[in-house]
Amino acid sequence: MREPTMIDGNSTASSSPVPPPPQALLERLKDYGQEDVFSLWEELSADERDFLVKDIENLDLPRLDRIIRCSLRSQALPVAAIEPVPESSVSTVEERTMEDRERWWKMGLKAISGGKLAVLLLSGGQVLFFFYFLSG
Repeated sequence: MREPTMIDGNSTASSSPVPPPPQALLERLKDYGQEDVFSLWEELSADERDFLVKDIENLDLPRLDRIIRCSLRSQALPVAAIEPVPESSVSTVEERTMEDRERWWKMGLKAISGGKLAVLLLSGGQVLFFFYFLSG
């Protein structure tokens, strides 16, 4: 994601060090266990880093925290009950055989035709942040 620079006519990755995330913002995120939002900071371009900082600065973290905690209480789920699935339960389609893929495709079509399929589409930085916020 880092923008290449031209040195002697050759395109190379920028060798200047990437400035760290703003310390005040990092401390604010630490209060909510969300400092890992900056885990890929060095892979972002300067514009992407600026956009991320502005996006996070515009979040009302105390309000988000209250909403999530209220939602969890209303479901009677302790916060500790929400945790990521074990890595042993996760795989990608690319790791599977063509037979598995075809079987899953047919199962999906059957579920759609039977009205038994729901889709939840999430996009944008806030959704990723929410995921980390819940898992943090």
